[in-house]
Amino acid sequence: MRAAVACAILQECLAQTIALPPPTGKYYISVSKHTIENYNPNDPLAPNNISTEFLATIYYPTFQKPVGPPQPYLEPELAARLEPLLNYNASFLSTFTSTIQQNAPFVYDVKSAPTLLFGPGGSAPSVLNSIVISEMASHGYTVVALDHPFEQPFIRYPNGTAVMGVDIDFAAPGLIEALYNTRLVDNAAFMEYFPKLTHTLGAPFNTTHFGLFGFSLGGAAAIGSAHNDHVVSVLNLDGAVWGVPALNNSQAGRAKPVFLLGNENHTTENYMYDPSWQSFLRWQTGYSRLFTIKGSMHLDFSDLTFWKIFGPPNPLAGRVDGSLQLNIVTAYVKAFFDFTLLGQDSPLLDGSPPEWPEVTFHDHTA
Repeated sequence: MRAAVACAILQECLAQTIALPPPTGKYYISVSKHTIENYNPNDPLAPNNISTEFLATIYYPTFQKPVGPPQPYLEPELAARLEPLLNYNASFLSTFTSTIQQNAPFVYDVKSAPTLLFGPGGSAPSVLNSIVISEMASHGYTVVALDHPFEQPFIRYPNGTAVMGVDIDFAAPGLIEALYNTRLVDNAAFMEYFPKLTHTLGAPFNTTHFGLFGFSLGGAAAIGSAHNDHVVSVLNLDGAVWGVPALNNSQAGRAKPVFLLGNENHTTENYMYDPSWQSFLRWQTGYSRLFTIKGSMHLDFSDLTFWKIFGPPNPLAGRVDGSLQLNIVTAYVKAFFDFTLLGQDSPLLDGSPPEWPEVTFHDHTA
């Protein structure tokens, strides 16, 4: 009898789990986590403003099929921190699972695929964009996501050391600019160190050609890091532009392909919502694109657009269907990097697609 009851409870728990949508590429996904040492005496959130390391999570393709039950999508400590911050019931986020593996064998026939460097939103851990990151890795890309101690709610380094995030007042004068500058420092430090790490791992990762993308502040930092010689193209998911790219003069020009994908308010006509996008695009002399998605809001450019299918409404997520939003975002991220890094054309980049009336192309050159 007890065994039957236990079995019934287990089946009920398993039935209540929510699997992240599987990526569509031919590869399975694995991750490898690494501590990147980097001395930064201007970190606004670190003790004495000095940080000495950050976390890099490498998502890469593998032929190894996952075995065993799906693993938790979020670490328990991180889920516990996020639930009250986002007004979810306790244990809500623990119901989500993922088939991402750890330290599976590399695939050596995708050595030529460029590496993508991903930056999360301000105070957001990179795992909250796992869906789009996994999609790109399933198509052969290596995607490296960077997490910044004290800014993200919770980080666990490979040696087991945990770092809790600090309370952040984003309205504090100069704070966002300081966080943005820290992201630029970490992006540069990682690209410089990556060849050594790749050699140590014996991995087939491309260390000379990068595509940079990110959500919110991470998207701004991708644009800000475009001057690096190894960066080929950059993509910003609904992030305001900061630093030099936000200057309304020729210094804002990136001279490299740039893609902006934003919520329904991020249009060329709605100048007051975020003037940084329009001033930035005004000075681009190379390839650039601006698309928006009707019904979307800021958090819809993260995994939270998937969470809202199963949880209560979030005031920073819009009315767009979460599954549709994910399909659109992943399709455009892939189309842009396939074009700029692999030379593969896509009609998605040429105008508003008839199959998705929610998507609007804004011709800022007109």
